[in-house]
Amino acid sequence: MSSPFSNIAFDSICCGVRLIPFTPFHFGPGVLVKACSPRGFWLTSFVVANVLIDVEVLYYLRNYDPPIHRHLHTYLGGTAMGLLAGLLMFGVVQIAVRCRPAGWRWVRQMASTTIRRQLCESVIAGVTGGVTHIFLDSLMHDDMHPFWPFFEGNTLAGVVGVGALHIGLGLTGFFGIVIWFLTPEK
Repeated sequence: MSSPFSNIAFDSICCGVRLIPFTPFHFGPGVLVKACSPRGFWLTSFVVANVLIDVEVLYYLRNYDPPIHRHLHTYLGGTAMGLLAGLLMFGVVQIAVRCRPAGWRWVRQMASTTIRRQLCESVIAGVTGGVTHIFLDSLMHDDMHPFWPFFEGNTLAGVVGVGALHIGLGLTGFFGIVIWFLTPEK
């Protein structure tokens, strides 16, 4: 069986469709969730998941090797990268907590949260980042096969215009930042 990722012309992907800028628009929903749940959502895990997924696009763009949205731009690949990002950031935070002075507020907050809860929060944020990345990209990239290996094709491509999608994501990030700064820390 041939791969669904090998039959789309590169020019129609890169020149016929405006590509979403490398990752930043994807951060908007994560910022909003972080603003509404400051202690329960690891924005770093969310962001790292999005960046890891878009490394695939950079690789194929750099090598001029279409299509540029392949295995990581599926719900299976996005979930795997989200899980990896959550585990990676959990490990980084565990190391950072040991390297920082015990008097720092952040270190005290981490010490007051169980390791199990920290792991769950990090992994949930990473997987959320991976899944939302795939959903958002599937709205604008017709070279994706989000449900691969179970189904080929992308019926969501074009459901929302690229401009409307960018404005919506920009506003999501903007309101997330505003709420984050207006909400007092506990």
